[in-house]
Amino acid sequence: MLEITNAKLFDGRKLLPGRHSVTVEGNTITAVDGPAPAASGSPSTTVIDAQGMTLLPGLITSHLHSDFFKFNIADGDRLGKERPPGVLMAIGVRTCRVLLESGFTGFAGASCSNDIDAQLKMAIAEDIIPGPRIRACGHHLGTTGDMNNGGRWWKAYQTPGTDVCADGPDALCTLVRQEINRGAETIKIFASAGHGQPHRTTRNMSRAEIASIIETAHERGAKVRAHVADKAMIMECIELGLDVVDHGDEIDDEVIAAMVESGTFWVPSLIFLRSVLELGYGEAMGVRREQYDHVRAMLPAAQAAGVRILIGDDYSGVFRDLVADDPLDHQVGNYGREFAYYAQIDGLTTEDVLGWGTRNAGQLLVDPPATVGVIEPGALADLIIVDGDPVEDPSLLARPREALRTVIRDGVPVIDRRGQSTSDQPHVELDSLSAR
Repeated sequence: MLEITNAKLFDGRKLLPGRHSVTVEGNTITAVDGPAPAASGSPSTTVIDAQGMTLLPGLITSHLHSDFFKFNIADGDRLGKERPPGVLMAIGVRTCRVLLESGFTGFAGASCSNDIDAQLKMAIAEDIIPGPRIRACGHHLGTTGDMNNGGRWWKAYQTPGTDVCADGPDALCTLVRQEINRGAETIKIFASAGHGQPHRTTRNMSRAEIASIIETAHERGAKVRAHVADKAMIMECIELGLDVVDHGDEIDDEVIAAMVESGTFWVPSLIFLRSVLELGYGEAMGVRREQYDHVRAMLPAAQAAGVRILIGDDYSGVFRDLVADDPLDHQVGNYGREFAYYAQIDGLTTEDVLGWGTRNAGQLLVDPPATVGVIEPGALADLIIVDGDPVEDPSLLARPREALRTVIRDGVPVIDRRGQSTSDQPHVELDSLSAR
């Protein structure tokens, strides 16, 4: 049993007044400010005195490529083939450690090569490596000659990289079933171009092909997410039952209404667009300042309407050779930068944005009846303790070496720095984790 006492508490929705206690039995929260169990104080009970620090659900990023790391975006037709499969898996193991060291106890995959998400999930479940809770994604599913399969045809994959393709509803149905059979819980498609991915057409799949993918995935209990930017394709995908809109650059009031009605998740992923523009690659990559400003302006309207917005972006280290401090590198603290970035947009509150990375993300990460991303009885005990108030100062979440004190994954502390000063903590912390 685990008891956390004397904590400020952000429960996934709001910061509660006063100090609070939380009781965990096994991997589940059993009480919040409830009566102490009979076993409380026994030798088998671990008590963590938060000393007025903030307890909140473990953070969750909802657009993650676990094996993307320091690749050349211009060589995208070989994505997932730039290194041998074993090296790409090693990158995935490293990513899991960076996530935990950053206070992220979960991620929803947005594509990978070599079934890496599913294999990471297996290795974590078997205590082979430490890592976050994972909703595993598979390959990018596409069609012949689309934005990920066209161009340099003489460099076609001999074996799959990140992208696999087929043509027609039946063939794509087979691909979906194969992905699920190999452990994918989310199917990723490229429905359209856009969001830094220029192409000669906006449509990558026919309506019948998209419908087949979504219907087949849902029949097998999987979700579907789509890289989709232009309004017509967003609306078509939502109508067909899409679960997650990745990017959605042409979102407007009509799209917002459709997402609310259907319960569609939205990952705006604006850090990538901002980085492209700031580095002067907007024209080359088809990213316009007006497009970026438009999405920022629509975020408060979507939040007010009840869209389930999520944090997450295309972390990859793709800009590492251009800037010293690449905001999209897989480095400790980088994922947490999103909270302060979105929270400073007029019309959004820090509690709103923290909810994107906790409560909303938990609804994507696990399927009912499981609950995660909130602090309430019955929820899975993925928790963090932060020295300071991230509602008042969300930039703390981008400085985990300074502020992150404890990470609890599935009811077990995997990082515990209480009693350490900042100067006591090693600068490189990737070896400080214990297995669950």
